[in-house]
Amino acid sequence: MDEPLDIELVRTEALRKLGRNIINLSKIEGTLKYLLSLTQIDKLSTSTLNQLEANQERFRKQTLGKLVQKLHNTVLVDDNQSKPQLDSSESGMSLSFKVTYSDSAVLNIQKQALSEIVVERNKLIHQDLALLDTTSIQDYYKLIHLLDEQNPRLLAHLENLGWMLTSSIDGLKDIQEFTKSSDFYQFIHSSQSDI
Repeated sequence: MDEPLDIELVRTEALRKLGRNIINLSKIEGTLKYLLSLTQIDKLSTSTLNQLEANQERFRKQTLGKLVQKLHNTVLVDDNQSKPQLDSSESGMSLSFKVTYSDSAVLNIQKQALSEIVVERNKLIHQDLALLDTTSIQDYYKLIHLLDEQNPRLLAHLENLGWMLTSSIDGLKDIQEFTKSSDFYQFIHSSQSDI
């Protein structure tokens, strides 16, 4: 492989790829914040919008590691353990979005892969860049190799989280459309006649 020997060219390439990966990590974090704010709405009411805003504010300052942990604890679940937990002391409606896995080994692989992104991000920011010798062309080549290796994983996670976010938004839209349809009126009345 013919590698350029001009350190400025290599540095520029390394910084471009670093920027790309940091943007993708930021998109993962932003998608998690938005997804988590949608996935658990405790009480559906006229103040649901206020609750969404409160959820967004709650997740706004959380770290990537905390967001991934919250996703693991509330959204990515084993199909056998995904039964709703109802608080019988209060009446009301709640809404949650879960991605269930029938194979716990696959679930654990998914969780581990996302946790590894957090470790990679922290290592990149707190070690790899901190120890980068900005006068060494070899250090820049190592950084470029690391970033090129990391980026496909970031894109895969971003795509997967994007699917979850899109699915939850589409689900909310479907519910809204159904409640406005004549089918909903018939559904409510047919349910009452079964009592």
